Amino acid sequence: MIKENEYIVLIVDDDRHVLEGLLLLLEDSFKTISASSGQQAIDLVKGDATIGVVVMDIKMPGMNGLEAARVIRSLEPDIPVIFHTGYPGEYSEEEIDATENPFEYVQKGESVCRLTRAVKNAMASFLAKKETVRLSEYAEQSFGLAGKSNLMQAIYRTINKVAPSDTKVMVLGETGTGKELIARAIHGHSNRCEQRLAIFNCNHKSPDLVESELFGHVKGAFTGAVTDHVGLFEYANGGTVFLDEIGDLDITTQAKVLRVLESGEYQTIGKSPQLKKTNVRVICATHHELEQLVREGKFREDLYYRLKGITIVIPSLRERKEDIPLLVTKFADRFTIEQDRSPVYFDQSAIRALLDYEWPGNVRQLLDTVESLIVLTDSEIIIGRDVENYLGSKAALNDESWKSLAARIDEFRKTCIIEALSETDGNQRAAARLLQVDPGNLSRWIKAFKIDSCK
Repeated sequence: MIKENEYIVLIVDDDRHVLEGLLLLLEDSFKTISASSGQQAIDLVKGDATIGVVVMDIKMPGMNGLEAARVIRSLEPDIPVIFHTGYPGEYSEEEIDATENPFEYVQKGESVCRLTRAVKNAMASFLAKKETVRLSEYAEQSFGLAGKSNLMQAIYRTINKVAPSDTKVMVLGETGTGKELIARAIHGHSNRCEQRLAIFNCNHKSPDLVESELFGHVKGAFTGAVTDHVGLFEYANGGTVFLDEIGDLDITTQAKVLRVLESGEYQTIGKSPQLKKTNVRVICATHHELEQLVREGKFREDLYYRLKGITIVIPSLRERKEDIPLLVTKFADRFTIEQDRSPVYFDQSAIRALLDYEWPGNVRQLLDTVESLIVLTDSEIIIGRDVENYLGSKAALNDESWKSLAARIDEFRKTCIIEALSETDGNQRAAARLLQVDPGNLSRWIKAFKIDSCK
């Protein structure tokens, strides 16, 4: 976790008395440094990567605060700038907001509490952005996951919290969302990471085969059992067992799994079954509504509560479409490197077409789509028509034969907003500048379209 005291507040003012007063005001809560001119502030930002917030006077000799802030933004776009001016008549808040988009605008002479609060909020915003980047990089490198959306950030934090314990985890999500990746991430960062991870999909297998795979069998237990077979609970003893699609487990086997969870005991299949003990952490996953299956009598209530532990709900891809541009780039780069191909670029029309699709198969389908498009293309650039031809017509994609003009405009607006937020790492003010729209209108559209914005 990034800490507040790792970063510095830079105070910029040409008045020595103002500088001294602000340093005294903020030094109890933050590390601070000062500059007496815009150019000096720029030089400090260039040479110090730990500057997290800038409190900037506007009217200064030589380079004014607006010009200095513009240069600082070009150097470090993530650093929030608070304009602190004693000349509100010359530099209106509306004018500054339209041209420089500061984090906040505070007039000199206002309550010191407002400035202190503004600095605290700016630092919190800066640290949140840094933490988002750190978590995203850590999740990709360590977990094999990717995504900067708020929904994915919450999952990364949960993985970090639950991994070191032996708490049971239930992973919920639609097919193709990456439930196995979550299980691998939890095991890989647990105290059992040096031991084995056994993965078993309970779907579309006969009860006898499921029991044999989980608990093992002895020679002669059934026709074809010509040798003893080690079950997963024995194989992964000391490690982790991941039971995917646990909702498809039959009632009889559910009772036997419950026994393992309660006592660590199980029996192999055979005429003289052996009683064995195991010490495993169990992680399960399903796309079913287990509570509904419990009500229908298809899933044991006692097993449900034994397994539930901590629940991680993986969002569908359509719930986090702002992650699609990032995922496409990573999938394309990885595939072309693995296949020793020239890099392939998805242009903006291709990204828009991918954003328009609803992705019933989620991330797995997106991965397959990206790889297939690269294999099929004779070009180094994939365009929107390539995507539409592969996925089908727009009418088919959206399951509609016709859309009103207003609906089409809203779709286009939503796509543009998602692209802008992805380009600016979720910074709404930066996205508003990129789209050349009013930040207030952008905020309303984000809420209306239910877009998950990082900032």
